[in-house]
Amino acid sequence: MPGGFVGVDIFFVISGFLISGIILKGLQRDTFSFSAFYSNRIKRIFPALLLVLASCFVFGWFFLLPGEFAQLGKHIFGGAGYVENFVLRREAGYFDTSSFLKPLMHLWSLGIEEQFYLTYPFLLWLAWRLRRNLLAVIVPLVLMSFALNLFKTMSDSVASFFLPQTRFWELWTGGLLACIGISTQKLETSPQAAKVKNIVSVLGVVLIAFAIFRVHENAYPGWHALIPVCGASLLILGGPSAWINRHILSHPFAVFVGLISYPLYLWHWPLLSFPRIISGRELTFTASAIAVTLSCLLSWVTWRFVENPIRFGRRTWTKTASLVLLSVIIAFVGYTTFRQDGFAVRFKNLPDDLGKSHPEQWSTPECRKTVGSDEMEYCRGGAQSPADIVLIGDSHAGSLYRGLAPAYERRSHVLMNIGAPGCVPFYDTASYSVGIKQDINCKLLVNRMLDFAATSPSVRTIIISFRGPENILGDDFGEAVLGEAPKRIAWDGAPQTSSQAEVFTLALKNTVARLSSSGKQIILFIDWPELGFDPKSCLPRPVKFFSNPRALCGVPRAQVDSRNRVYRDLMFQLKKDFAGLQLFDPFPYLCDSFACYAMNDGHLLYRDGDHLSAAGAAYLSDKFLLEEPPLSP
Repeated sequence: MPGGFVGVDIFFVISGFLISGIILKGLQRDTFSFSAFYSNRIKRIFPALLLVLASCFVFGWFFLLPGEFAQLGKHIFGGAGYVENFVLRREAGYFDTSSFLKPLMHLWSLGIEEQFYLTYPFLLWLAWRLRRNLLAVIVPLVLMSFALNLFKTMSDSVASFFLPQTRFWELWTGGLLACIGISTQKLETSPQAAKVKNIVSVLGVVLIAFAIFRVHENAYPGWHALIPVCGASLLILGGPSAWINRHILSHPFAVFVGLISYPLYLWHWPLLSFPRIISGRELTFTASAIAVTLSCLLSWVTWRFVENPIRFGRRTWTKTASLVLLSVIIAFVGYTTFRQDGFAVRFKNLPDDLGKSHPEQWSTPECRKTVGSDEMEYCRGGAQSPADIVLIGDSHAGSLYRGLAPAYERRSHVLMNIGAPGCVPFYDTASYSVGIKQDINCKLLVNRMLDFAATSPSVRTIIISFRGPENILGDDFGEAVLGEAPKRIAWDGAPQTSSQAEVFTLALKNTVARLSSSGKQIILFIDWPELGFDPKSCLPRPVKFFSNPRALCGVPRAQVDSRNRVYRDLMFQLKKDFAGLQLFDPFPYLCDSFACYAMNDGHLLYRDGDHLSAAGAAYLSDKFLLEEPPLSP
């Protein structure tokens, strides 16, 4: 359903209402205990969650590729630590299509709920002990959280969706209903009162239906979240005697769904997500129906044989302690999976191809001191003796260094790499992604690096490497386009009406001219083809029955040529304009007339959709140094 995500808002209201009722009844009877409350929460939440997390880990070990398994490990950690909302906040937006490829992303709502109950019981207890009016305490909190939600939705809707402070108002709304004693058992039972209850509950259903079918994810939660929250609140106000609540929501089938609802919530998304990951496409109606049916079956089994025995069996502190310990262990396993890059050792050659066997040091204090800037993410080489060759550029140059440095070392040369991700190595040029705050000033940083390379007495050769088509065209390529912000560059000397390609051309020509005047050898390392897909999708999965490696581990040559035409024409034109300029073209070593490839002789040449792997960097570096850089026609 278009607005199915509003179910979370409805759940938050119900949760706040039920848990607040439990706490208030305990306070009224003077039987409330924090230790008992949290012990009950642990026995309610942990068992089914830990089972699902462990099952997802086992499935991932046998069926997922390293990148997929690493991401799953991070989300296992987020789920077990009840911080999945913060993990997702740092990733793509909830409504990005990649959400279908995150089997545990639904746990963000569980994280917010548990974060709420870390402090909420203390708030109620304190207000009760101080004999404060609970409404006077909770109403301002609801208003403040809702106002923050409105503000954040306008400035950062993803943050507003995932942050607890912009969602707590929904849980507090449920608590508000409990605090004012909403219970139809205390209301009059006159025919007039019954009519009011029926009208209220019908209105609640109408609002919820409107939210499900008419509310969309744009600018959500914001004001739109009021619709499902008010709908759920009105259903609660209707009470158990309202016709809808009495005949529909109290039907045995609805009650059964309620009983298994928590494990059903946990199981349904992994079972819908994993098939998408493995097949690489949307599920058919039949496949979705099978996944939902299996979700219901596993939910009943979990409720019957895991939840109930632990939750309602013999009460001992060892249950609670064991669940907490197991949660810590699973969180550690998930974090380790993420840090180990999805245990790439499960795949032949992969750790060495990606360079995981020998971690890379991107920057050293000695190098940064030599160049005179602390902001360079890439600054290495030249520690023992002055560098005679400088490789300067963005993250593409950074990935190339891993192959060039040892290749030059074998020839008794010292290579230094300086650069910053996302910063094109052009004089007086700003690089930025639209709508994303820049952490560094590319213009000032790049000017400093270029001046260092041009004026250092020991440097004889300057190699320039950077991402080409994205910077000249302004957009990403292939599957990676989804969710990517447009890339922009701005050169001080370009006319205001210049297009992106014109700014790129003028800025690069200016840079080549200034560097050439230094008398040093200048080499442009032409950018390699972009893949636009994860190269690890070319690998067979651990269990061959579900293995479906990419049929063409590469990109058709026609697409590559179309994408690179403007950029490559400029590169070869520069060779004509500057007599001393040298070019190295990697295309002959990565492409044939049919396609450009991500693998060579069983080794991955790329680590992602556009960066070279350690194996790819070594492969192209060897070609680069076989002789003087070849001049392509």
